[in-house]
Amino acid sequence: MSTHNSTGIAALLAALAMTGATAFGITIDTVTVGHAGNAADSTGYGAVSYEYQIGTTEVTNAQYAAFLNAVAATDTYGLYNTLMGSTTYGGITRSGTSGSYTYTVKAGYDLKPVTYVSFYDACRFTNWLTNGQKTGAQDATTTESGLYVLDDKETLRLLPDHATSIGWVIPNENEWYKAAYYNPTLNGGAGGYTNYPWAGGASPSHTQNAVNGANYYGGSGTVENVGSYVNATSYFGTYDQAGNVWEWNDAIYSDNGRVLRGGSLSNDGLSLSAASGRLNNGPASEAYFIGFRVASLTAVPEPSTWASAMGLTMLVFGVMVRRGRRTL
Repeated sequence: MSTHNSTGIAALLAALAMTGATAFGITIDTVTVGHAGNAADSTGYGAVSYEYQIGTTEVTNAQYAAFLNAVAATDTYGLYNTLMGSTTYGGITRSGTSGSYTYTVKAGYDLKPVTYVSFYDACRFTNWLTNGQKTGAQDATTTESGLYVLDDKETLRLLPDHATSIGWVIPNENEWYKAAYYNPTLNGGAGGYTNYPWAGGASPSHTQNAVNGANYYGGSGTVENVGSYVNATSYFGTYDQAGNVWEWNDAIYSDNGRVLRGGSLSNDGLSLSAASGRLNNGPASEAYFIGFRVASLTAVPEPSTWASAMGLTMLVFGVMVRRGRRTL
């Protein structure tokens, strides 16, 4: 599978400030979404005034299992759903008893998207990334504080300001939408949007090598490895923003409902489009057709606050860019 990698400052700044035990090893491949200040499309979505990075693919079972093994020996806030182990859509099993739980990815499920995850689970995963992938109980140093602050299992006290924050987040709706559908080369270079997240925006196909390939109803009938549709990428280089699993957005739909975008393996082709691929769901919902991807925000802080850290950061940042891959 071809990947597009970029490096941001956010996670490195968090790593420089870390204390305590850590669990390094998870790599989040991202693409840079530039062309800041673009206009929204006719639906009102897609305008983003800053550059950011977004996950090249959905978060996988392998990545989520590493998270569970780091923070869920005692699974205080229910980050694991037993359906992950008992159904063909889930890819992680759990062993042991509370206090000594361990988690294992099912054979052949490493690169499939994690499913049965709530919006709150996704918040805690991003907090864990921001906090430097520490090992320990589910508390303020690992999962409960970061760019999201949680007071209990399903109470969010603080949400990030995506334009000014530094760290990992669930993409907001404009970030997700722009990464999927925006193409700055359209309309004579003025920029525009396609109706599907691949070149040309043609209606989807089940053909794996097609530029418009996707996992939707009538296809394999199960979750597939992320990036399986190797030629179906957005302008910025993301995979699977159409089909496979719906993805949480950091946006409130109505009341307390959260936005899901992109359609899934159980939806028809139209439901994968920019025009129709939007769903309202309760943030505590966990289902076989729901997953998520993450984004990295790299707004530069005030020099007076970070001047000494920034010099070291930029030195290491240059090395990481040359390597073309981010390991937290």
